[in-house]
Amino acid sequence: MELVRQTLGPNAIIVATHEDDANRGARVTAAIDPDDQDFDFFSEGASEETLELLTEVLERHHVPNGIIDRLIDAATDGTDTEPASVLAAALTKVFKFKSLPSGPGGPPLMLIGPPGVGKTVSCAKLAARVALSHDKEGAPPVNLIAADPVRVGAVDQLRIYAEKLGATLYEAADGPALANVLTKLRRSEMVVIDTPGSNPYEMTDIAHLVELAEAGKTETVLVIAAGRDADEAADLAEAFRPVGPTRLLVTGLDMAKRYGAILSAADAGGLHLSEVSLAPEIGKGLQALDAAGLARLLLPEDLAAQDGRGEGVRAS
Repeated sequence: MELVRQTLGPNAIIVATHEDDANRGARVTAAIDPDDQDFDFFSEGASEETLELLTEVLERHHVPNGIIDRLIDAATDGTDTEPASVLAAALTKVFKFKSLPSGPGGPPLMLIGPPGVGKTVSCAKLAARVALSHDKEGAPPVNLIAADPVRVGAVDQLRIYAEKLGATLYEAADGPALANVLTKLRRSEMVVIDTPGSNPYEMTDIAHLVELAEAGKTETVLVIAAGRDADEAADLAEAFRPVGPTRLLVTGLDMAKRYGAILSAADAGGLHLSEVSLAPEIGKGLQALDAAGLARLLLPEDLAAQDGRGEGVRAS
């Protein structure tokens, strides 16, 4: 209480306390007692109960304490009252959202990430989205480039996807080969590049990805699995920074119930949250992730349903 009053003044009160699950300390939520003020401090915006609820929700998802603090600070500045709306508004202030393109016109998209996160399937889903979002007559050509000379069967897997989707498959084992392939393609064509599952703590792996990214002048997308430990996800995002990823694509939401890794990786890598994959099937596709959809993911279903804004995203 002494520390709280040193910070907020003699009229400060403690609203709630939460013990840290890792026994590293406690979180104290404090405020100025409205009875001693000349204005109605809590007349608008999120209530104390809502802020406490959101803190508990974020802690349940193992969101790092620093991110929780920033989100709760952002939540106190808004005028929304429903938990889903309050959280969505806070997420908008703290994070960046930008969906992946559904057609050509931009730089080639290159998917990177550790092994086993579903990069190849995500490449196929991006190609499928282009095919489905245009009529067959006017659909732009889609090109899939297999730049994975490491994993056995990786090229064959992407070739099968390409055949089923009507896409053209190319192979590029290194940067010069990728640059050569791209010279044959036009900006009116969609290009998605699949890369090997990489260990970002191995310099040879990172060097290979950097070579590909620079040769192709790509927009690089980091792919991670939703169920990863939040701190590990932050470390991975930080380790992949030399490759220059700008967006985050999250897979495996159907296999996870705690989504702290999503926020942790985006924050550590300075990444735009872009897309999520709710199921491994190509037909299920990718869904763009906005603040309202992310709030629905994080909140329990009964609270998420209270906010009617946006389509949202929810894993079944």
